[in-house]
Amino acid sequence: MMLNPFTGRINFLSLMSLGAICIGSACSRTEAMPDTRSDESIRLSGLVFEDENNNGIRDEREKGLARVRVSNGREVVMTDVRGRWFLDAYPDDTIFVIKPPDWMPRIDQDGLPRFYRVHNPAGSPETLRFEGMAATPEDPGSIDFPMYRHPEDGGFDILLLGDPQSRNLTEVDYLARDIVEPLVGTDAAFGVCLGDIAFDDLSVLDEHNTVMGRVGIPWFNVHGNHDMNFDVKHDSLADETWQRIYGPTTYSFDWGTAHFIVIDNVIYDGDKKYHGGFTDDVLSFIEADLKHIGKQTLVVLMMHVPLTGTENADDLLRLIADRPNTLSVSAHYHQQAHRFMAFPDDVPTREPHHHLINATACGSWWQGEPDEYGIPHAMMRCGAPNGHTVLSIKDFDYTLRFIPAGRDESQQMHLFLPGTIDVSNLASNEVVANVWAGSPKSSVRMRIDGGKWITMKRDLRPDPFLEMEYVAEALNRTPRGRRLPKPVQSSHIWVANLPESLSPGGHVVEVESTDQFGQVDKRHRIFRVVGKPSS
Repeated sequence: MMLNPFTGRINFLSLMSLGAICIGSACSRTEAMPDTRSDESIRLSGLVFEDENNNGIRDEREKGLARVRVSNGREVVMTDVRGRWFLDAYPDDTIFVIKPPDWMPRIDQDGLPRFYRVHNPAGSPETLRFEGMAATPEDPGSIDFPMYRHPEDGGFDILLLGDPQSRNLTEVDYLARDIVEPLVGTDAAFGVCLGDIAFDDLSVLDEHNTVMGRVGIPWFNVHGNHDMNFDVKHDSLADETWQRIYGPTTYSFDWGTAHFIVIDNVIYDGDKKYHGGFTDDVLSFIEADLKHIGKQTLVVLMMHVPLTGTENADDLLRLIADRPNTLSVSAHYHQQAHRFMAFPDDVPTREPHHHLINATACGSWWQGEPDEYGIPHAMMRCGAPNGHTVLSIKDFDYTLRFIPAGRDESQQMHLFLPGTIDVSNLASNEVVANVWAGSPKSSVRMRIDGGKWITMKRDLRPDPFLEMEYVAEALNRTPRGRRLPKPVQSSHIWVANLPESLSPGGHVVEVESTDQFGQVDKRHRIFRVVGKPSS
């Protein structure tokens, strides 16, 4: 058991939209391959109780907690006045408690919340390459969930990390040095890894957890396509190692005034193939879960595959269509992008849903030339650096802020422009601004030497720096690192031509970006104009 350094934040706001708990007596869907789950269910029961001394054991004076939600991954029930719950479970189900606001399940030494119990009397297949679940009792008796008091504010920060994707311990060390070490001592409430924690070799998961646990906050985790057991035939068995280490692949929890749903949208098709989609069980859980959440509550949906790459995304959008405050986040693509997704035609017209494809911690899979510290520069395919995002929540609203790895937070873009330009070629030279976390709702402009502002145009194109690096690495027959992937069309590049009237000499171009949250960022580039103007 670890001493939790993240307690003591008092919430004076009403949390009625999330529901309250009471102590004692107070108060068209996508299909995977057919699975092998037995049709025989068992009635399970247990207790959610206040663990006053946080020892994980229900002591004699510790009371049950009423009105706490518990789930089997499909249905959601509430504990009764004594804190008891009852659910049917199939073999290989995971039973979990849905953390209420101002309460916390036990957190282990690596920051992993222990809020679940696996029901798997047969255990995982013995043929798995990576260890799965040991057999659990046919009748487990009372399954009890300890919770301790944890006051939470209506305003808090969350760390979002996409794809750490370490293929070995060397890359776990890259993650530690490049991403995690600067986070030690953070004021963030908790962090979320958005899938692909490993790169097929699931033996690195324990070492990954050891690194992440040193930050000193809880870590919730999303199941990714490289976190699966590939030596099985059915989707129902592809999470056996994950289940042993992290528990359920789809679950939810409250924090402060917000509600969070972690969603498994990676469906294993067998033979190491997969697709993005929501199973019937996942959609059933989300529908049941949201029935307990107030309509005005901010709901944050966290998954691995972007909604734009999920074949039945509309099924999820229908479930949140009547909610004004929603956000979804993913990773997977190794580029950063904001998508504003229209709702299906059969729901009332409303503003598009905001979906963030988050930056990846490993960038381009830890590829590229090493820097002076031996860490690959790993620029993502969109030209943005690797890094993470801070999601800041205040009551029912949110903001997002990208934090680039190895750079100051104030640097949010880079500019491309030749350092020397002949006066006769001014009009044919563009200022190219890659605003790393830019979106279609960003406004970008530039000016020369403090003059008149010029509106820049958003343009889908590869990042020029990444293109040059890609060519240079391709020409280098003995690269120091793994070669970068091919650049893609970046969604966050803005361009404008230089004015023809610039005189020979030194000049400064200033680019200013304002994002959808009103955050303003600037960057400067010095260049020289040479030659004689035509008479």
